[in-house]
Amino acid sequence: MSRKKTFDDGSYVEWVDRETLKYTSGDFSVLVWVDFEPGLFSGGRIIKASSIKNWDAKPAGSPATIDEDIKQDIINKIQQYYKSFKKKYRVEKSSD
Repeated sequence: MSRKKTFDDGSYVEWVDRETLKYTSGDFSVLVWVDFEPGLFSGGRIIKASSIKNWDAKPAGSPATIDEDIKQDIINKIQQYYKSFKKKYRVEKSSD
């Protein structure tokens, strides 16, 4: 089973480790922290939107900060990633 989902625009989300996903679009990439829902058998994931702030890799001279529109696009694609693997998930609330 592939741990990577590629989208029509060429961007992709891939599994890095149990608490990290990597979003890549062209020469830009960011690591996204994913936590687990409390409880032994919940199996749900919490997408830590607060971890999507700055690009981990980017072309020279490009802004480091990820703007809100791009951040939302990344979150949407991570949601699609989890849906494709039939995993339960939610996006963190600002107070999480």
